[in-house]
Amino acid sequence: MATIITYDIPSKHREFKQKMFELGYKQVLKDAKGKDVNLPNTTLLHQTKSSENARDDAKQICFALKITLERCISSQFGPDWSGIYGELLN
Repeated sequence: MATIITYDIPSKHREFKQKMFELGYKQVLKDAKGKDVNLPNTTLLHQTKSSENARDDAKQICFALKITLERCISSQFGPDWSGIYGELLN
């Protein structure tokens, strides 16, 4: 099952996301109809990692970048969700 992670960091947002992307995280997912869902700025999704793995990935990347992981929640992402799809982030 997929895992969604949301986080707050004080700086190095692009560097953090790039490292997470290298581990297979995505900021866009497909809904059941194949439409793109653009996740909020500090939210990512991984198709196979557990919630603990996602949290640990974020902690390790923050340690390597010498920044603080101020807040973080990771959870399994199931079929019962709703949202506002938004536009692709730059």
